[in-house]
Amino acid sequence: MRRVREDLAEVTPIAVVRHPRMKEGIVDSVRRAILEGKLAPGTVLRQEHLARQLHVSRTPLREALIALEREGFVTIAPSGAASVVSLDARDALEIMDLREMVDGLAARLLARRGLTAELDRELTALAKTMRSNAARDQHRYLVANADFHVKIVEATGHARLQQFIPLVRMSAQVVYIRLQNQSRRLRNSADEHTRVLDAIRAGDADNAERLAREHVRNAAAHWLVPPTPAHATRNEGSP
Repeated sequence: MRRVREDLAEVTPIAVVRHPRMKEGIVDSVRRAILEGKLAPGTVLRQEHLARQLHVSRTPLREALIALEREGFVTIAPSGAASVVSLDARDALEIMDLREMVDGLAARLLARRGLTAELDRELTALAKTMRSNAARDQHRYLVANADFHVKIVEATGHARLQQFIPLVRMSAQVVYIRLQNQSRRLRNSADEHTRVLDAIRAGDADNAERLAREHVRNAAAHWLVPPTPAHATRNEGSP
């Protein structure tokens, strides 16, 4: 059985700041350590050790871990023990199946509803952030990627669809933890986001949904292991 990592020495300490910025700093520090592979899937996050490493108290740390659980980066057991989420290939593929439907529907609904000027500016800025950081800052790219998709789902005004926001945020980052040195795919992905935004802006619901679903399929095909025969058979009828 693979030994679970418990060494948190690689987590970069952050400056102690006033609450609630303290919690945000902890979330960012731990999330970055996970995305950069310094905290591997399955790593036990011992709170007393992590608090010393980050130079923070236990209360904001617990709040930060709860926020990271909502984002899908960690799991917290009934005992309170936290660990980095661990997804196998089947988990990731099933999550991306859901993402394809969620993102496609969200793009269609928002194209019909229309963009506000403020949301257009926010999505445009996030698309630019992805494009400019594809080759130089994986962490900033992935955070912008998650924010882009979440904002689209939020803007639909569809209450049931918005229940999938934690899954969208988690899968937009966690599924790609092992992406290292794949700047070409990230640049292509940034272009795909721009095309989705263009279709939404144009009010082309059919094209927006098609491009959003295609983007998720492209991501799954690139980052995840090839599907097993059973999975492939199950998805033969997928558009």
